[in-house]
Amino acid sequence: MDILLHHRSSSPKRELGRRALDQALQSITQGVVVAGPDENILSVNTAFTVITGFSEAECIGRNCRFLQGPATDIHTIEKIHQACTNATPFSGEILNYRKDGTVFWNDLLISSLKDAEGKTTHFIGITRDVTARKEVDQALIRTRYRLDLAVKAGGIGIWDWDVVNDHLIWDRGMYALYGIDEQDFLGAYDAWQKAVHPEDRDQADRDIRDALQSGEFKTEFRVLWPDGSIHYIRGNALVVKDSAGIAIRMVGTNWDITEQKLSDLKIQELAFYDPLTQVLNRRLFEDRLHQKLLRTQRSQHYGALLFADLDHFKELNDHYGHQMGDLRLIDVAKRIKECVRQVDTVARYGGDEFVIILDELGSDQATAHLQAKKIAEKLCQSLSASSCLNELERKLCSSNEPGKCRCSVSIGVKLFKGGEITQEQLIAQADAAMYRAKKAGGSRVQFYEEVVHE
Repeated sequence: MDILLHHRSSSPKRELGRRALDQALQSITQGVVVAGPDENILSVNTAFTVITGFSEAECIGRNCRFLQGPATDIHTIEKIHQACTNATPFSGEILNYRKDGTVFWNDLLISSLKDAEGKTTHFIGITRDVTARKEVDQALIRTRYRLDLAVKAGGIGIWDWDVVNDHLIWDRGMYALYGIDEQDFLGAYDAWQKAVHPEDRDQADRDIRDALQSGEFKTEFRVLWPDGSIHYIRGNALVVKDSAGIAIRMVGTNWDITEQKLSDLKIQELAFYDPLTQVLNRRLFEDRLHQKLLRTQRSQHYGALLFADLDHFKELNDHYGHQMGDLRLIDVAKRIKECVRQVDTVARYGGDEFVIILDELGSDQATAHLQAKKIAEKLCQSLSASSCLNELERKLCSSNEPGKCRCSVSIGVKLFKGGEITQEQLIAQADAAMYRAKKAGGSRVQFYEEVVHE
């Protein structure tokens, strides 16, 4: 090999050998460079000249480093130098310069040839222009970087669930969304479930199970952070199925919608809640009443509508002013909420009128009547307490005539069950019962059924 690689030779056999080697080198589509032990170039093939832009004559006798330039990585240069010094193979990528000054990425493999005594006689370099691939790689890196920034800025997390093996992979954005560290996540479906707010787990699980059948997952839920804070999450995903139609993988995104959700809740509060008393307004009450009628029609359980009107409220306003009237309304709303159950609905119907929907009073009419009566009388007693006005007076003025205006309430009650009465009829009948109670002197409870049978 040593003999064949020498360019200058007077022997016809050696010249023939050199030409055979040159011909072999020229047929290789990758760039090939042959250098002596001093690392100076002895021969290059045509592909090398095409890649670099230098002719063979311009390459012969020069050190291979002539292709390197300011942007070439110095650490890679040092690795190549060490490999040649130690006569060990080198494999890697390096940024080089063409004759016209443009840069190209070179995938380089260097091997050494030794004689019988183990002395390095030549180096052979195989080069391949990988500029196009590197540009794609760098473009992907830039795209991924921008995507990571967008994901971080948008509060987005990406997840991949191997359904068959129950292996759940999260990206960094997911850990940020759930307020946990990677070492605290076990990477399985149950681990995600434990992070979901306890009140939302069942629904979130049902949505996932439905998606495994339908192929698409879209839902919203809350997550409970280790610090106790609650965050709202929107999740979207697509399901991958095998040839038998069995779900094997689900890939999706989560993103934080807490700010949007809180904003929506604030708007909802302004749209559907009375700003003074913080109970439902008439608009939302009518929607809730419609829903209750549908529910009782399905369950065949009774509900009750209570219509409450404050007695002598105008006199209160006239004597103490509207500020005192507002305090009275706020106090009434507070007392009503203290007297009813969590399943019941409280709303301000207008002015000094309040309505209460009692839910799930049972399927027996007599039992439902008794429960509604008990709650209504409790309300009447609380709202007509003699101390009520006195406490409000002390808050606003130093009047020496406490109790000058009566502080009481008249309540009309109408039992209902969906399918037996319309919403308009129900409100009208509860209202009629309330006026009968007021006409009888106020501070009392009146059932519509009792009015009808008088």
